[in-house]
Amino acid sequence: MTPSGAQSTLEVRVDGLLWHAADTLAFAGPVDHVYTTQTDDHDATTVIFGDGARGARLPTGAENIRAAYRTGIGRPGNVPAGQITQLQTRPLGVNGVTNPLPATGGADRDTLDQARRNVPLAVLALDRLVSVPDYADFARARAGIGRASAARLSDGTNTVVHLTIAGTDDIPIDETDDLFQNLRQSLSALGDPSQPVQVAVRELLLIIMAAAVHVDADHRFDLLEPQIRAALLGRFGFDHRDLGQVVFQSELIAAIQAVPGVDRVVIDALGVAPEGLTPAQLQAFADGLAPPAPQLIPVELARPDPQGHGILPAQLALLSPLLPDTLILKER
Repeated sequence: MTPSGAQSTLEVRVDGLLWHAADTLAFAGPVDHVYTTQTDDHDATTVIFGDGARGARLPTGAENIRAAYRTGIGRPGNVPAGQITQLQTRPLGVNGVTNPLPATGGADRDTLDQARRNVPLAVLALDRLVSVPDYADFARARAGIGRASAARLSDGTNTVVHLTIAGTDDIPIDETDDLFQNLRQSLSALGDPSQPVQVAVRELLLIIMAAAVHVDADHRFDLLEPQIRAALLGRFGFDHRDLGQVVFQSELIAAIQAVPGVDRVVIDALGVAPEGLTPAQLQAFADGLAPPAPQLIPVELARPDPQGHGILPAQLALLSPLLPDTLILKER
């Protein structure tokens, strides 16, 4: 369990002796067996040893440095139940393997844009959780978490700090995941022991819209339609939406109008559907939307359940590239 939520699996041995990873060599002594690592934009990791003044120099020799590390982590590891059927290595006596539960919580390392947003957050909290915003900043700075929102609320019995999280690129997160459990343990260890904390995964809302687009005489709708769809998916994708961010009809119109060749646009239908609907249910929901489209779709932050069942998590409204039927574009 680390404040960053990630721990390297790299193990470096020199002449059979284990050397230890350090954040920097600046404070290492001339005989300290430490090293640092750097990872470039192509995911190639370089191990850097000391120069004899800051960190020990490597001894001379041939093939005396060995590294062991784990491979095959990240977002591709989020697979449904029953999909894993092969092992990278097969121990003696093992005839087969499967995963009875879905694998969730796997995230790739931060992109440069994500790193620019997340690195300053670690400085804000300094691994000490005092105010309510510290809980959200601390969670957002952890590996695998892309969005977080914290609020002090009553669950009907006690006043708690309620933290809603969403995975990086909205990866699936289950409450049984190491990512989720380690976050809860870190919050308990670094926060006020007398302050109860609840952690929940975001409630996803799928934006459903139908729009009639007028294009000018020099353009063809069939050529513009992919550009309009890409503009909307970018503007209303995970990278540009936050927990509790309201969906305005004017935002949708502005995104479409910004595509060169679009003359004007009319939003015929607009709504949000809960996550987990079957394709038939989603189609029935979309068919039930009728003009006039609302000027805005409310998206809630964490709030007490009106039914008295604790606290509801914050909502996140997105356009999904995996569900093209939720974004209907036609020429008018």
